[in-house]
Amino acid sequence: MITVHGVSLSPFARKVLFGLEHKEIAYEQIPVFPGDDSEAFAAISPLNKIPVLEDDGFTVPDSSIILRYLEARFPDKPLYPEDPQQQATACFLEEYADTKLMDCCAGLFREKFLNPNLFQKPTDDDVVSTILNDTLPPVLAYLESAAQEDGFFNHEHLTVADIGITSAFMASSYADYQVDADAYPKLAGYLERAFGSTLVKARFKQEQDWLASMNP
Repeated sequence: MITVHGVSLSPFARKVLFGLEHKEIAYEQIPVFPGDDSEAFAAISPLNKIPVLEDDGFTVPDSSIILRYLEARFPDKPLYPEDPQQQATACFLEEYADTKLMDCCAGLFREKFLNPNLFQKPTDDDVVSTILNDTLPPVLAYLESAAQEDGFFNHEHLTVADIGITSAFMASSYADYQVDADAYPKLAGYLERAFGSTLVKARFKQEQDWLASMNP
């Protein structure tokens, strides 16, 4: 049995859940929050980060490495293009989403959703303004230049690029952020398609159900 250690609202745990759900692999989930310093979690996560995937006693951390493992273990419904150049591009876009894009989206998620709703802390409007006006625009400009006019982000089928990019923007959606369709039409169109897909709508539903269970 596949087990995912991590909470659903973590963008990196979400990546792994997307991969499993796309490949239609049954799994169970053990909620582990970021910063868990228990000995049990430290034993399977040397960097003390979520998620960790467990497969019949074998454990592997880090969302990108987990997706690579899942691809090798369950090759049906591939997440990586066969062509080496297309595969390299998809992997770079995943890394870009995990770093530059995630810094922005996770910052909005933290300031406008986590702090006021879960941590009872005020939103730092200066941080939000810096993200929206300074940090995020060049990231959006790059993604606009890389996006396709239709279909998936940069390939004929869903890849790790889609998983990384969509997961990051799902985080910012909890902060009520939407990409400006006039300024970034290809990216906004891509996100409209992605968020309207069965895969993403089902993931949103599961996350909403989890939130509701946390606040009965």
